Amino acid sequence: MANFKVIVRNVHVYSNLEVRLKSRTTKEEANKEVERMVEKKDLFKEYEWKIEGCEDGGINNFDNNLTEKIVERIDQEETDENIFWDGFTAHYDLNVSHILVNTNLETPLKSTSREEAITEIKTLCENPFDGYDWKIENCDENSINEFNEALKSEIQQVISKDIEACIEEIK
Repeated sequence: MANFKVIVRNVHVYSNLEVRLKSRTTKEEANKEVERMVEKKDLFKEYEWKIEGCEDGGINNFDNNLTEKIVERIDQEETDENIFWDGFTAHYDLNVSHILVNTNLETPLKSTSREEAITEIKTLCENPFDGYDWKIENCDENSINEFNEALKSEIQQVISKDIEACIEEIK
């Protein structure tokens, strides 16, 4: 008897992002570092961005579109309010809220056989958010900000392309 989950790859969800800054001394230094990052629009070189609560990052694409969205959000908000001291690691972190990112989602299935899983997924497609606990793949926390019609449609499209590729046995 096996347990299964459905994995939907390369969908877009709104999530909060975080990055560890190099600044270790003052918040003013951290602010200047963020200003330099935004000015150069070189956010990903030498920085490890991740979805908040995801140890492995969770972001599939680090492209110009993501850069523009992050820069736009930083420009809209007070940078100072989004920089936090992490006393445990002695670093400043920058948090950027509600950014549309390309990631993978997963949810456990109730099925105990591959055939049952296929049937369950077909039913799940009608309303993917009803009775299922979606999360970003390999993330401990629920990091999805918004379950909307666009996400629902994207999940349905990915599953309909190759339902077999979306089923994974939980080990």
